[in-house]
Amino acid sequence: MKKFAALLMISIFLLTIPADSIHFRRNMERCVTKHELAFPFLFWRWGGKNVIIEYKDVVRNNDSFVASIKAYFAIPPSLPNQEISDIEFNPQPDEILEDRWGQKVAAYYFTLAPNETKEISWRVRARVYNIRYILLPFLVGNEIPPDILEKYTVDDEMYKINHPLIQQIVQEVAGGIDNLLIKAVKLHDYVIAKLDYAIDDRWDDAPTVLERGNGSCSEYCFAFIALCRAAGIPAQYKGGTYLAEKPPYNDSIFHRMVLIYLPNYGWIPVDMTFDEWILHHYAFGFHSNRFFALMTGGGSSEYLNWTYNSHYVSNAHLDVDSTATWIEWN
Repeated sequence: MKKFAALLMISIFLLTIPADSIHFRRNMERCVTKHELAFPFLFWRWGGKNVIIEYKDVVRNNDSFVASIKAYFAIPPSLPNQEISDIEFNPQPDEILEDRWGQKVAAYYFTLAPNETKEISWRVRARVYNIRYILLPFLVGNEIPPDILEKYTVDDEMYKINHPLIQQIVQEVAGGIDNLLIKAVKLHDYVIAKLDYAIDDRWDDAPTVLERGNGSCSEYCFAFIALCRAAGIPAQYKGGTYLAEKPPYNDSIFHRMVLIYLPNYGWIPVDMTFDEWILHHYAFGFHSNRFFALMTGGGSSEYLNWTYNSHYVSNAHLDVDSTATWIEWN
């Protein structure tokens, strides 16, 4: 109860900030589409920064024969915390596609001779914000729109929500709790307590990660999404790039966080790795203006697979070097 009392006190404090720092849904309609608030509840948005970011892949054919390649690049969306001004592709994509989650993708089809390389990039101008949702359990509704419930509580290969371990954790941690926010916070706390941050060269599914006890930011997301979906909470992820130093800054690690759906609020950001490193609930309902989303997705994509920047399909072995360069942030 102490944790929820602390969240309540923080939320009450945020309600005392100047009115010009509070943003309502009607002021956000130009930059939010499917991600907008379900009702005009308050959130705090501040610290707007104009950014120029360039994402670039250098792809090389490492085989001794001509490679036939399909390349798919996530196109950054406008969201409550980021407004896209324009985007320039180099070269122009062969076509623009949309995956089953509604994420737009730039598609390229080409060949590479043995040892040949090719650069593909885009440059975006946008405005990014800090955003803090004022989350109060008694304001969270119970009615989840059927289309969202059906789409974002389904199983997928990285979630395995029917696995006995996932079902056991949900029952032990959140069984008997009706409020979706309280349920999500308890599952969030479990993941943070259970996992330690570690990076390797692969992504494992949620049960494997929870049994092992460590994972990358993506694996934290898979674990939390699996638990949320098994508990009836719609969840998806948002992948992108984080500005760790002053620009110009090259990011080759990238980052992934979770979005959960709460009735009367909409999609709420939850970043568990930041919560583990900073304060326990610092990034529950918070989004930094140092993070720029490249995409959102509910799971496996027919174009991006499980990646959140670019994905390649080829008959050859490819070497791909991916970098997001923050050119401006002011």
